[in-house]
Amino acid sequence: MKGNIKPDTIPDTPAGISIYSVTREAPHHHTGFLEILYCLHGPVTVTTRSQEVLLHEGELVSLDPFDIHYTSADTENLIVSFYFDLTDPVFGRDDLDMLYFMCEPLAIPESKQEELKELKRLLLTMLYFHCFPHPKLPAGPTATRFAVKIVDMMLEHFHFFDFIARYMEYSPDAKTLYENILIYIQKNYAEKITLGKMSDTLHFNYKYLSRFFMTTSYRGFPRVVMDVRSYMSSILLLETNDNVSDIAYKVGFTSPNYYYRVFRSWTNTTPHRYRKEMRRLQAQAEENRYYDPKEKKEELEHFILFRFAELQVPELIDMSFIPFKGLPDAWPPDA
Repeated sequence: MKGNIKPDTIPDTPAGISIYSVTREAPHHHTGFLEILYCLHGPVTVTTRSQEVLLHEGELVSLDPFDIHYTSADTENLIVSFYFDLTDPVFGRDDLDMLYFMCEPLAIPESKQEELKELKRLLLTMLYFHCFPHPKLPAGPTATRFAVKIVDMMLEHFHFFDFIARYMEYSPDAKTLYENILIYIQKNYAEKITLGKMSDTLHFNYKYLSRFFMTTSYRGFPRVVMDVRSYMSSILLLETNDNVSDIAYKVGFTSPNYYYRVFRSWTNTTPHRYRKEMRRLQAQAEENRYYDPKEKKEELEHFILFRFAELQVPELIDMSFIPFKGLPDAWPPDA
């Protein structure tokens, strides 16, 4: 029933990188970690938040700390997952692991395409120095600097608020308020939460907060709270054998029947069926095959070079063949 997996990190850094291939992965999540899954060779299917995201080569998806997900593929594939420990003080913020991000192919608007390219450049460069370290760039500090830049970029451009308010004009203060509201709900979802109590805690007018919810998320405050509670209950369904009624009360629902209705509207299935399906997927899962960068040296070289070229000259994607010779066998070159 293990669903929470702590990623291996690069020593003395808040970041980790895994290179692997999948067949049928078990459902899991990474408490405290933001994961960015980058498809090198595919396609692969990432199932998350009750939806499937088909990733083709060169596409990526972000996965939040409490986001239960699993990846599967029927053909040969190669994936790189980047992990960022959002609880690490190097990022300079408390409660960063309680925020949500949104970065996946169909959710990124045209207005964010340049930012997406820059994010990919940062990830590819981080991957490059991880696979082919340079003697003048120590692995730990180099990885940490890239991690800070990448997380800053996710916060600035791929925050969940940017997604839900993408058709609106809003100020930085609105984004900060949304973060404070989300953090408050995450910390108190198991208790009785009211808009009045939260407005007093955050020192905002009750009517203003009510209008804020409706204009930014098109949902009222109670619905947002119910979504968070359903989200957290899915983790307990995956990781424990607790009675479903007990789980309903643990995450703040006033009755099991109300929980069943809300959960079904959120996932299109019942809590019992959700748990049964997660257990089935866990039982049928196959171990991922993880690679040392040296095992995939040529493939990694070609991928990094091609994707960098594609970001600079997009029409390369339409060419049927790009002849790459890769990097010299002796790398890094003598300084």
